[in-house]
Amino acid sequence: MYKVKATHGDLWAASLDLSTGDLAEFHSLQSGRTPSDVLPKALDETTHAIKCGSLVLAVGGHAQGVVWFVTTSVLGMLNKAERFRFYRILKEHLALVKDELPNNMPLTNIVSVDNHAHVRLLESLGATFHTGHIMSPAGFRFRQFWL
Repeated sequence: MYKVKATHGDLWAASLDLSTGDLAEFHSLQSGRTPSDVLPKALDETTHAIKCGSLVLAVGGHAQGVVWFVTTSVLGMLNKAERFRFYRILKEHLALVKDELPNNMPLTNIVSVDNHAHVRLLESLGATFHTGHIMSPAGFRFRQFWL
């Protein structure tokens, strides 16, 4: 398992195999879109992938202080030791990103209150959350977080 700069192919693969929670969140944010139309366009110099062999486990980036991250269904097939390794890679990458940001700029975004796995992951990474909710254009509740 390893982290690499993401390619268009990595984003394409992830878009076709989003985890159940992340796919539901994608549609809860804004209706009328498909992951394969949106995700490959997110490729920039900050975009990385965590992979196991040729399989994409997750992709994400942090352009201009807005952090984003999605997982694939492959993550659900990992055993406990592999999930811990994944988490350690993610946590180490987050620390590197935060060290490179100017003036300790916080990373922020929103997360669906119904994406419980993603909320737990953010909490374990030290995220703080706004107490109120934001309604998405599709009419679902989200909360802003900071890392």
